[in-house]
Amino acid sequence: MPTADSKTPKIVGKEELAHLIAARAHVDLKQADAMLDALTDTVREEVAKGHQVRLMGFGSWKLTAVAARTIKSIRGRTPIHLPAGKRVSFSTGSLLAEAAKAPTSAKQAPASKPAAKKGAK
Repeated sequence: MPTADSKTPKIVGKEELAHLIAARAHVDLKQADAMLDALTDTVREEVAKGHQVRLMGFGSWKLTAVAARTIKSIRGRTPIHLPAGKRVSFSTGSLLAEAAKAPTSAKQAPASKPAAKKGAK
């Protein structure tokens, strides 16, 4: 979401997220920071074990296999071989997907233009 005064989206970092969690959960900042650390550590550990971590409505993390492939270097156009490996993938849940589709406020959204009719010049 771009902010009102710039074209770049606002980034909510860990510190601000901890403040938001503390306010929403009515706990002090240290507790919110500890909860956030516990969540990220637990998700990381469980995914590393090969488990899928799912938060209903929010999303799920899991390991996916990536096949070996050859790509072209963008600098020298020479082929580069990338070995097979694993990658963490995230799939959005229904509530998070709906939040992304939610209309923005009138101040932030540009005015939409009516669709042009065929043949009109």
